[in-house]
Amino acid sequence: MEKRLTAVENSRRARNLIEWACDQTTINSMTDPTSPQTRPAILPRDNFRSVVAALITVLTIYGWIDALGRTPMRHALTVQTRLWWIEQIVGFALAIVCIGIILRKRWSLTPAFWLSIYSLVFDIVRWVFEFREGQFEIRVAPLLYALLLWRLWTTRKQVSAAQGTVMIDTTG
Repeated sequence: MEKRLTAVENSRRARNLIEWACDQTTINSMTDPTSPQTRPAILPRDNFRSVVAALITVLTIYGWIDALGRTPMRHALTVQTRLWWIEQIVGFALAIVCIGIILRKRWSLTPAFWLSIYSLVFDIVRWVFEFREGQFEIRVAPLLYALLLWRLWTTRKQVSAAQGTVMIDTTG
């Protein structure tokens, strides 16, 4: 004799099959449906890193607004060297990438790391030249770049350690 499933058993079986299929699509990546997801799209939570990135972003954007808003400073922009413009572009790119750090986007980790190194080198070289001329100023920007670099270094180690493990989404 053939056993017939009741409507309740059919719906329970269908519900279990749908839940299983949904779990498989969230665990597997879209490019390789047979392997589990190994790279999370977001960075681990770090409030200190986010605050430093926000300070760098605000100070960079404020500096640009201040330089373009004041007439004497705006006229001085035409006589700046090519190296100064490269420094400004790197700083502006770092400010944009820092917004990605604040949003905990994984794509921003490596560019922020290298752009903070470049910005730190630019500021150290400028500080050395100013020190040779007899000027001594303690700047906030190199300190912020060094703090961000330190936090990005620890984040890179955390992410690379987690990258070797398989991330499995559990549902309750």
